[in-house]
Amino acid sequence: MQTAWLLHHLIQRSQVAVATKDERRFCRQRFGSGCCMVRSLRAVVFAGGASRRMGTDKAFLCHQNGETWLGATVSLLRSLDLQVHVLSSHAHHRDFLADQAGVTVQSDPGGPAGPLNAFSAVLSDRDDEALLTLPVDMPRLQRSTLVSLLSHWRQSESSALVSDAGDRLQPLFAVYPCGVANRIALDDELFQGRGHWFGWLERIPYRTFRCSSRELINVNRPDDLTALIG
Repeated sequence: MQTAWLLHHLIQRSQVAVATKDERRFCRQRFGSGCCMVRSLRAVVFAGGASRRMGTDKAFLCHQNGETWLGATVSLLRSLDLQVHVLSSHAHHRDFLADQAGVTVQSDPGGPAGPLNAFSAVLSDRDDEALLTLPVDMPRLQRSTLVSLLSHWRQSESSALVSDAGDRLQPLFAVYPCGVANRIALDDELFQGRGHWFGWLERIPYRTFRCSSRELINVNRPDDLTALIG
């Protein structure tokens, strides 16, 4: 019972950079003597795309719970008491979230130039931090899946954990540790002129986390939205 409680507590504590004594003891017993630090965790939402294929801003599409997709994504992450950074250069996103506690909107570097370039604005070189990433256009994701992803990542915090639908990876739903090595790898991928997320993954250690393909549906076109609703 105490082990289960401590594991749940580790997932929920997003703003603690230094572990308590009980958490250190649990880490040593559960994951070995090398684990003495619980990384603080923040959430990052990618919402800066131009939505050209959809023809309208996907962030403001209506979610099944009655919110917008952007509002529902932020609410999901805030339900875990995570501080949320929304990466977007759209002024109306900033206005929409202006009064939301625990939420900041950060402009993409150079505008909507791809998610890895946007991510470079928030990935630090600190070894005691990590970032949970989530795109705004994944409306079927369940809270239980999010909690399970975080639980699995806590078992080996030094490597990234990337969601896997079975036939494809979804690298924008993942947890990425900060740190010097991962930061250098990201800069190298950007400076070499490619800026591909999978190119960065090839440079860093990561594991995969199997998810339902239904939850990882990425909606880009009106036909995708019709299929989702139908």
